[in-house]
Amino acid sequence: MVIRVHDSCQGYDPRGTCLTGHQRLTIANFTLIDPNMAASNKELIKKARAHCEQVMNEELKPQVFQYHNFSHVLEMKEVALSLAEHYKLSGDEMANIEIACLFHDIGYKDGAEGHEHRAVDRLNEFFSSEDVSKDRLERIGQLIMATRMNGTADDLSMRIMKDADCHHVGTKQFFAKSGMLRAENEMLSGESISERDWLTENLQFLHSHKFHTPVAEANYNDRKRKNILKVQKQLKGLLEYENTVVEIDHEQADLAMDLPANKADRGIETMFRVTLRNHNNLSVIADNKANIMLSINSIMLSIVLSSLAPKLDTNPALMIPTIVLTVVCVVSVVIAVLATRPKISNAKYSDEAFMNKKFNMLFFGNFFRLPIDKFEWGIKTLMNNEDMLYSSLSKDLYFLGVVLARKYRLLWICYNVFAVGIILSAVSFIWAFSVIETVDTDGLLD
Repeated sequence: MVIRVHDSCQGYDPRGTCLTGHQRLTIANFTLIDPNMAASNKELIKKARAHCEQVMNEELKPQVFQYHNFSHVLEMKEVALSLAEHYKLSGDEMANIEIACLFHDIGYKDGAEGHEHRAVDRLNEFFSSEDVSKDRLERIGQLIMATRMNGTADDLSMRIMKDADCHHVGTKQFFAKSGMLRAENEMLSGESISERDWLTENLQFLHSHKFHTPVAEANYNDRKRKNILKVQKQLKGLLEYENTVVEIDHEQADLAMDLPANKADRGIETMFRVTLRNHNNLSVIADNKANIMLSINSIMLSIVLSSLAPKLDTNPALMIPTIVLTVVCVVSVVIAVLATRPKISNAKYSDEAFMNKKFNMLFFGNFFRLPIDKFEWGIKTLMNNEDMLYSSLSKDLYFLGVVLARKYRLLWICYNVFAVGIILSAVSFIWAFSVIETVDTDGLLD
């Protein structure tokens, strides 16, 4: 038998003061408990996790429930246990919190409304065959109900549940999570949510939300304030854009609205695919043209250095055409090299730049310095946010066009230099041979 603090107080500070009341710790607060209770808690948690994972993975399809899924449950559980450990809650109460976290979203399949009540029903149904007291199941149910949007938090454990469930509002991942929640709501409702409505709703939620424990306030409030400022900035920019946007032709807009959504999506995907493929083909053509100029001019330089240069002492009239031809070849080679020389951009990553669509996660020159976990998070965010995905593809297409324009501009200069230079070289050689009285043509050819 071991001594354990009684569950009527959910933990004590180092001075012995109860965290859920203000009484002093006395011998009356101690009870003797079964040493096998910890092992029993582990077994209950293990069964609860296996059950919830199986049910949620089967019922909550990932392509629909992008936010309310088992990953969210595990993330919430870790935060809740961290807070509970900080406040030194009893082992039994920490087990109650962990089980409540695992079950709190299990009823989400039938919608957000009343899903906590359905979670409590499933909890009672699952543990009906287990040796779990009615009082304990009632306590876990109270913790689940505390996660309701307007649910009450009458004690420390309930406050921990509420803070853990919404801790993302005070993290750098808030905008990624918000995008997942928006996509989920659109899939469930079958209706698109405008950017303006979503930003307004987020801003209202952030202003109304508050953390219920001092530790959560200390850990998350600073980032939450920054997130509020970012949402305000995005909403302000959107409103300014809407006030200055040019009026569209309403007849054309009506026609566009008549198109099926899936047909429009396929058209957008085809547009990006065909355009990007065409630009890549043009890039390959440009590189081939540059390689042709490199090969031709390299061969001509070899001939000049090996055949004409040794003849300049005996035939000084060949000096001018040789110099002209050499300069033309060297300049053409340099310009062709510049056209094919690779360049890696040095874009600086930040979560703010990425969420504001100023960092292209699809271009290797931007993401090659990122750690793998940050890159995977960025790609998942793009996949769950259609607006950000199309914005990244548009930027990718734009900068590919910028690179192509530079290549073809340099190639245009290179080919012009080569054409004019060859003409001048030919004229120079004709002039040189006309002023030479005796030329050893056989020697030149050798």
